[in-house]
Amino acid sequence: MDATCIRFCVIFLFLYLLSTFRSVDAQLLPEDEVRVLQTISSKLQNRYWNVSRSSCSQSSGFNMTDPTYDKIMSNITCDCTFNSSSVCHVVTIELKGLNMTGILPPEIANLTHLRELDLSRNYLNGSIPSSYGQLRLTILSLLGNRINGQIPEELGDISTLEQLNLENNLLEGPLPPKLGSLSRLRELFLSANNLNGTIPENFSNLKNMTDFRIDGNSISGTIPDFLGNWTNMDRLDIQGTSMEGPIPATISQLVNMTELRISDLRGEPMQFPNLTALTKMRRLTLRNCSIFGPIPIYVGAMPLKLLDLSNNMLNGTIPGAFEQMDFDNMFLGNNALSGAIPSWMFSKRENMLGCLVFYETPHLSHRHEILSKDLTTEVQKHSLGVDV
Repeated sequence: MDATCIRFCVIFLFLYLLSTFRSVDAQLLPEDEVRVLQTISSKLQNRYWNVSRSSCSQSSGFNMTDPTYDKIMSNITCDCTFNSSSVCHVVTIELKGLNMTGILPPEIANLTHLRELDLSRNYLNGSIPSSYGQLRLTILSLLGNRINGQIPEELGDISTLEQLNLENNLLEGPLPPKLGSLSRLRELFLSANNLNGTIPENFSNLKNMTDFRIDGNSISGTIPDFLGNWTNMDRLDIQGTSMEGPIPATISQLVNMTELRISDLRGEPMQFPNLTALTKMRRLTLRNCSIFGPIPIYVGAMPLKLLDLSNNMLNGTIPGAFEQMDFDNMFLGNNALSGAIPSWMFSKRENMLGCLVFYETPHLSHRHEILSKDLTTEVQKHSLGVDV
């Protein structure tokens, strides 16, 4: 290779590297977006941002993770493909567990390229701005704050939304029927608020739903039949509400369900719901639902790790199929079960202590001679509420 060729190669490499460096330096946020982000940071009382036009390429201005707990973080993602890779826009904001005490800034609606907003586990207060309905988010999580007021119906305008998590706040009022327009919604978490009213009828349109949780609210009315249309459902939580039974027969159509938790239903006594086809069930809670009759034998064939049928009116004996279950926790107390406690509960003492076994019904033969004193002591030590 002659000297001319070498010089040409060196010059070419230099120009290439120079253009690369300039390209990186030129990946900047627009001035107006910087101002919006600074306002957002101030209203959130966020102490972790140092926003500038180069914050996307110099992540120290945006990003940090607590070295002792990786769920405490500021994580901002930018898309820098605009204008021939010279302009950046913020597409993800995660500010989790940072003890922020401000309010939800309406200015977030000005981040038109934002796709994910997660402000979980802070101390944010005030209400949810109705302007958030202008965003095109796929994820909106405000879990674990002090947000009050009603859920704005404008959230039903976010047609791209797939996950909405408003759990553990101070929200009140009814569920906005307009949320039933979110055809892409897969996860709706509303537990531990002060919501009331009934589940709107047009929630029947949420056919992509996989996870629905409304525990700990004053939601009333009956469990709607249209839940059977949510055939992709994996988890359903309706515990501690003001809802009434019976559990609809359409629950039998949710064959992909792995976790079902229903408790404290008001109304008339009901028979055990038909869950024969729900063969993937791993956690089943039907507590205090006024269920009468025997425990179906097929329950013993489910791959359950948790079974809670306590505080009902169940009668008959414990199915022999339960001996094959590899459970971690089982609660059958406060029913009208009869017959002898099956011997396998005592022969598998490690399982008995590691999971929970559980009788508070006067109709069972307690068979104290099988249960050793040391086991009784351990049960009491673990405060399991066992009456054996």
